[in-house]
Amino acid sequence: MPDLPLHDAFAKANSSDNPLTDGDVHVWAVPLDGDPDAYRGLLCKAEQERLQRYRFADHQRRYQIGHGALRLILAGYLNVEPMAIDYRLGPRGKPYVVGDGLHFNLSHSGKLALIGVAKSELGVDVEKVRHLESLRKIAERHFSDSEFQKLDTLAEAEQELAFYRCWTRKEAFLKALGEGLSMALDSFDVSLDQSPALLASHDGREDPKKWSMLDVSPGPDFVGALAMRATAPTVKHFAFEKSVR
Repeated sequence: MPDLPLHDAFAKANSSDNPLTDGDVHVWAVPLDGDPDAYRGLLCKAEQERLQRYRFADHQRRYQIGHGALRLILAGYLNVEPMAIDYRLGPRGKPYVVGDGLHFNLSHSGKLALIGVAKSELGVDVEKVRHLESLRKIAERHFSDSEFQKLDTLAEAEQELAFYRCWTRKEAFLKALGEGLSMALDSFDVSLDQSPALLASHDGREDPKKWSMLDVSPGPDFVGALAMRATAPTVKHFAFEKSVR
């Protein structure tokens, strides 16, 4: 199988060779194809149990590689063995590294996972671009009024990319907050154009000026977004090697 095409910014690297400073955010693209068995021994008991709950072999492979790669990446930053990493869950199920100030988030779509790592709270989302017949209905139901109006003004050929930009930016923000489905998607506004931004928080809980919204699209077939409670972070992109090191 040929390698999944990635943008040139995503160069192959090891996390152990790329120290993470306070102002950095590192974004890792992880292809989810190949042999998953090499990653099986990296998963903890809870991850092994969750793996077995997937009915389809393809879903098992993606979970096994994605979460095994996550452990390898975090282990490189922390200078520990992958199995030594312990997670705790936040109030709504978002995982954190126990005993360390390292924050991370994982998203996957199709045969690719995207992992963000920083020393500040963050969220990432990635979506494989595919044609959706119900695109406008989804947007009308979940986007804010101003977001849907903006989408509606665009030419039909531009609406698909704008939809995915909006969707991934909203999901990344929710994941950074650790809110999941408990927070309405229309309770805040994000941009739909090439300049990612958190534009408004209608409930006043968050100050958009204290957030960074970044385009971290890993390849030509994907749209990716990262939201981070920090200003002007330095973004570095990496491609995870598809082998256990």
